Amino acid sequence: MKTQQFLQSFESLKSEVQEIKTLQQRVLLYLENNNGRSTEHSPIIEERISVKETCQILGCSEVTLWKLRNDGTLPYTQHKRTIRFKKVDILNYLNQK
Repeated sequence: MKTQQFLQSFESLKSEVQEIKTLQQRVLLYLENNNGRSTEHSPIIEERISVKETCQILGCSEVTLWKLRNDGTLPYTQHKRTIRFKKVDILNYLNQK
């Protein structure tokens, strides 16, 4: 196998793993919502995540995330220069797509 083919296969596998992670998070959110449990106290849901982690979950660039943030599609919090997103908001956005 040539190096170029290997790198393409690796990138493909990497994106498939990211898709599986995203689906897993969506399933967890669905199960929490349908078991009658309050999601407000769930550590998974209340977790605040960084821009980089958010981009990985959404599978988008930081520029795209910036656009979503500025047009009000994704709420965020900012303390000094640090921007954080609630994981629940990210997962809800994915469920709406």
